Amino acid sequence: MKINNIKQLIAVAAIGLLTACGSPAPDAVLLQPGVSRELAQYRKEHFGDVRYHLFFSIPESREEAVIGKAEIALTLREKQPLIIDFRGEPAQVAFVLLNGKQTPYTVKDEHIVIEAGEVAAGENRVAIEFTANDQSLNRRDEFLYTLLVPDRARTLFPCFDQPDMKSLFTLSLEVPAAWQAVANGAVEQVDSMTVAGRRRILFRETEPLSTYLFSFVAGKLTRETFSRDGRHISIYHRETDPKKAAQCPEIASEVFDALEWQENYTGIPYPFAKYDLIILPGFQFGGMEHTGATLYTDGRMFLNENPTLNERLSRSALIAHETSHMWFGDFVTMEWFNDVWTKEVFANYYASQMVEPLFPDVNHSLNFMLDYIPGAYSEDRTAGANPVKQDLANMRDAGLMYGNIIYDKSPVVMAMLIRMMGKDAFRKGIQEYLKTYAYGNATWDGLISILDNYTDRDLKAWSHVWINEKGMPEIRSEVKGDSLIVTQSDPWGRGLRWPQVVTYAVITDSRTDRVSVSLGSDGNVSKTLVPALDAGPQKNSPDQSVVYTASSVWVPNVDGTGYGFFRVGEEELDGLMSVLKTHPDEVLRGSLLITLYENLLNQTIPAGRYMDAMLDYLPGEKNSLLFSAALRYIGNCQRLYPSAPEKLEQVLWQIVTTAEQPQYRLQAFRQYRSIARSPEAVARLYALWQDRKAPAGCSLSENDYIGLSYQLALLMPEKADEIVATQQLRITNPDRKRQYAFISPSVSPRKEVRDSVFASLLVAENRRVEPWASAALANLNSPLRQQEAVAYIRPALEAMQEIQRTGDIFFPRNWASALLGGHTSTEARKEVDDFFAAHPDYPVLLANKIRQQADHLYRLHD
Repeated sequence: MKINNIKQLIAVAAIGLLTACGSPAPDAVLLQPGVSRELAQYRKEHFGDVRYHLFFSIPESREEAVIGKAEIALTLREKQPLIIDFRGEPAQVAFVLLNGKQTPYTVKDEHIVIEAGEVAAGENRVAIEFTANDQSLNRRDEFLYTLLVPDRARTLFPCFDQPDMKSLFTLSLEVPAAWQAVANGAVEQVDSMTVAGRRRILFRETEPLSTYLFSFVAGKLTRETFSRDGRHISIYHRETDPKKAAQCPEIASEVFDALEWQENYTGIPYPFAKYDLIILPGFQFGGMEHTGATLYTDGRMFLNENPTLNERLSRSALIAHETSHMWFGDFVTMEWFNDVWTKEVFANYYASQMVEPLFPDVNHSLNFMLDYIPGAYSEDRTAGANPVKQDLANMRDAGLMYGNIIYDKSPVVMAMLIRMMGKDAFRKGIQEYLKTYAYGNATWDGLISILDNYTDRDLKAWSHVWINEKGMPEIRSEVKGDSLIVTQSDPWGRGLRWPQVVTYAVITDSRTDRVSVSLGSDGNVSKTLVPALDAGPQKNSPDQSVVYTASSVWVPNVDGTGYGFFRVGEEELDGLMSVLKTHPDEVLRGSLLITLYENLLNQTIPAGRYMDAMLDYLPGEKNSLLFSAALRYIGNCQRLYPSAPEKLEQVLWQIVTTAEQPQYRLQAFRQYRSIARSPEAVARLYALWQDRKAPAGCSLSENDYIGLSYQLALLMPEKADEIVATQQLRITNPDRKRQYAFISPSVSPRKEVRDSVFASLLVAENRRVEPWASAALANLNSPLRQQEAVAYIRPALEAMQEIQRTGDIFFPRNWASALLGGHTSTEARKEVDDFFAAHPDYPVLLANKIRQQADHLYRLHD
């Protein structure tokens, strides 16, 4: 066992004394809520050969408890206290048998503890009957599904809830006769006779899995099966719209494509017995990579009629992401959740490669940049920035590891690594990595040690700043004489050097020249010769030594591979916008879009000039990905720096009614819907919603009309009740009807109703369907109601620790985003300030989530 710090050394010493003296109970350093790093290391050192035989009896009514039985087989090297994780009350444990006999036990600090004196050296079998918690069962009226990442398995059944104790699972379910069930393993036997009105389903034993990957789904589901080259995939869903359900063959085809791609790339056949997927309404993630029972959300998988390019790319990337996890995350799993990003970086990076052959007409360098850079910047620029690899003392905080840094920054960093090594060398290293750790656990350091054998570069030094340190550099440039001088600085004052190559372009009326600058290896200032420029009118620096043509424009990071805040000034805006409007290089334009927006947020470019320039540019942009990004930035600018809406409304409506591409019309309409404020615009939206008559060439889906109904209820309080009642009647799918009934009270014109909705969201049971809860909270805190909603900020922030304890991994961030995203006032910032002042020792990981989502309040009011 590797000893990494003094705390671990003390824990190990305590374990040794405990064992030697025959102490009747484990030391307190091991017995604390959650799963501490010390407990995980202790169990990994002393426990082995773990197998689970699990049984759950699932009643049809979600008001009745789910009863379970767990038989855990394991070996112990010597007589040790047996500490089993279970987050439940003592009364939820009906009995515990050890090796066939009743045994004394205690339920304490989220563990079932059997003392060392009761345990045998060698093989042991523990049988526990228990009542499962509903937290991770995600129960609805007609179905349920488990979601146990990262440490929720212990809320469902007694287990060793740490990723490095991979085990074999056998599962039996008893469900209502009309229900189906799917799990990690294939169905081995179905018994419909033993219990009247019930079915017992036995699933085959799995391959070695971490507890967070164990899963089952049961309920009223439609099953469709597809085959290719001897491989079979079943898709389970609850969709009633025939046009959406008809997309299942296309979804299955993309799964087959993704499996084949990874098999070819890794040289390893699909390492699990089956690949089934379940598409669920209201699922709180895009997807979750349970082997044999991968879960997806219906909103990302079943696309609306005439989907946009972004929506189609998003679905394909999601399928590729979850399929990549079968190798990176499931087959080889991180040892501890501080390295959770090592599975997400591979899933996202390889997803970007796997979608390329599916969309041959897309500029995939542009798509990669727009997919990952803006999301990474959105957290890395904030006071809540965190490193890619974070410290994790206890699994109970593992959910806070997740965020845009691990999903978006890490693929950018991975692309840098691959450029340094070369694609072939990297691929060979990855294949060795997978073979070395097959069905086991790995660390980032272990991967770097393998990759080091395939390159002469110092990967450990490179990795330190990009992986172990938070934030990003500020990068400035200037031309002096015949040189381009590029400087990077550390906004956090640590003096860090980020090794990277940054490419600039000098653009004149007749040509574009590129200059690449290597930063960080020898210092934070780099100097390189500029291209020789045509003679012409001269523009001089203060020292009169800079010579270049008056029409020249210097554009930073033109290939989009650099990472940092590239500072430009207001005086450069006209030249840069001219390049944005006319330059043929799509990646250059995309990188420039990002740079200009970041400078807007850093207030080096005035909001009014930025908005005018972007509205002048938008109608002429012919690239769909760039159009979408620009539209999003324009909407954000209006939200953060609101101005008179008439010109914005006019430009957007012109696109809605005249754009050649239907998806441009649809995207512009959605942005128009969100920013419409003038009486004319509101009346127009109400008329088309009322008549259900979309503008010509703009195909609106049911979800578009639902979103419009919420916005109209906020804009037209005198008609809000009528709008909501009408929209409710229009919805036919029962799951979507329930969703609308839950969310729609949040747009009520009556404050007492909204206050009641907010109070209900503070009760954990009412937040079970997390996307619905987030949507309701966002409506309560709409920019149209922010003055009244300031009163919600403090109590909602006070609930954050409970949100983390009772919610899934993305919910703390989504809760904070829904709460704060619509606010721009000084009063809102004061509420955040007062909260942190009242909690000076607030948990850092959770505080970071709040600071990330409050960043705009500080930029607006510094």
